[in-house]
Amino acid sequence: MKPLEGRKRRRGDRYDGFLVRNVDPMGTLIPFIMKTKTDSWVLLDDKIDITHTQHFMRSMRSSGEIPNISLYQIVFASLVRTIAEVPEVNRFVQNGRIYARNEIKGSMVVMKGMSKESERTTIMPRFELEDTLKDVVDRINAEIDAIDREQKKVREDENKTGFDKLQTALSAIPAFLLFLVFDTLKLMDRHGVLPKGLNKLSPFHSSFFITNMGSIGTMPIYHHIYEFGTLSCFGAIGTIDTVYEFDKNGHRHRKVYLNTKFVADERATDGFIYALAMKKFKTYVSKPELLMEPLKNIVHDKID
Repeated sequence: MKPLEGRKRRRGDRYDGFLVRNVDPMGTLIPFIMKTKTDSWVLLDDKIDITHTQHFMRSMRSSGEIPNISLYQIVFASLVRTIAEVPEVNRFVQNGRIYARNEIKGSMVVMKGMSKESERTTIMPRFELEDTLKDVVDRINAEIDAIDREQKKVREDENKTGFDKLQTALSAIPAFLLFLVFDTLKLMDRHGVLPKGLNKLSPFHSSFFITNMGSIGTMPIYHHIYEFGTLSCFGAIGTIDTVYEFDKNGHRHRKVYLNTKFVADERATDGFIYALAMKKFKTYVSKPELLMEPLKNIVHDKID
């Protein structure tokens, strides 16, 4: 099931989202006070206890239930489940108006190899509201498996993904024309008439974009959320910290924490909603067994 599935488009809606019509006065004014994402981004920095999560992953691998599970995939699944319960975080702002996105689309960069010569590509798996952890893992792996990891250069890859074909074509345009091309695309997107094919292949039109800085051994960063497109949330996970803590009885315990940073567009929804979403997200990352069954009580965004 997709967000707001079955809802008919009305005047003011876009093909990629439905106009939120019950915005309070402050929410109505904020996109005009803060016109850009640069004006309105908020930064969230947190550590998540993944002590139990690591035991869970080892259990899934040894039992063969999800043999190739990774922490990155658990983060994706936790975000999908969070959207299913707090749908307001799947909103975006365009042309001064707030829209509820009608799909769940996640983006991540995949290196075509692990060397300085390797180039980047991007995958954009789509998810359903009722997806389990295994569903999310399968959807991500299906996208990754389609990438030729032996061919390090995007232009030389005979099995280019749709995104690779698009970026290769755009990068061939002379610089003086490329500015005009992107100015035109931004204008079209602002008014909801960007070609659907471009929207489908664009990671900048996603519910969330996640980067795994831990895979290269660094701390997470605050990543910009791009003025182009409808992306409202960019998250980064980084290295993990192992610490020893004392409980109230003086007993020492080993704990493992995942460092995370998120940048979000404050115009899309309010701080209370973001706080609620982050609490749920942290719970699912810390207790991934909650993601093994489909969510029974899916919440659809109330936009009227």
